[in-house]
Amino acid sequence: MSSTLRSVLLASALLSTQAAATEFSFISGNPADAFGNSYSQTVGGLTITASAWSTTGHGNRYQTAELEIFSGYGMGVCNRDEGLDCSSSGNKHALDNSGAADLILFSFSSAVQLGQLSLQQFGGDSDLSLWAGSGSLNLEGQKTNDLGWAMAVTNTSRVDNIKTVNLSGFSGTYDWLAVSARVSQLNDFAKLRALQVEAVTSPVPEADNWAMLLAGLGLVGFAVRRRIR
Repeated sequence: MSSTLRSVLLASALLSTQAAATEFSFISGNPADAFGNSYSQTVGGLTITASAWSTTGHGNRYQTAELEIFSGYGMGVCNRDEGLDCSSSGNKHALDNSGAADLILFSFSSAVQLGQLSLQQFGGDSDLSLWAGSGSLNLEGQKTNDLGWAMAVTNTSRVDNIKTVNLSGFSGTYDWLAVSARVSQLNDFAKLRALQVEAVTSPVPEADNWAMLLAGLGLVGFAVRRRIR
């Protein structure tokens, strides 16, 4: 392999993106009680922001709900039909689809690859619907069908313990992830405990690699100039 080609390949490798695993935990740090509240957490330079939504609006359209974090258990939703701080309402303070489909929207400060989601099951069932996409997402007034294709997750065990959901079905990179109790069902209850993602970053080359990179690019430029003369 010529030194010029080797330098160009090294340059390509150095400038390519790499992924670093990051895990966010949602078992502490409850936000203030309010419809439309949010929760943010920063780990390793990556910030995640969570907000709560539910199809309690006119025509089963999404409107803001209250995001709740229950210490030691995880993140859930109190929608506008259940009222603020609905922690005494049985399983309805979880992410559920009893009467309306609750949803938690996670937005990332930069693009990520999705890893896995952990949750606490309640009531013997915790099926989910998930969506992911790029850019920003405003759910106000939208229906679930407006979000497009959803990944369906079925938890077959009736034992109420911690479950892990593999998100590898979402290939590529994403700016947001929406997690809902299973759409079109009525008996799913869960609290979201943690989310693992891989932040897409550009590595910083070492000094000797920079020198080879610049030398390679210089040789490529010289070869191109000779060809066009």
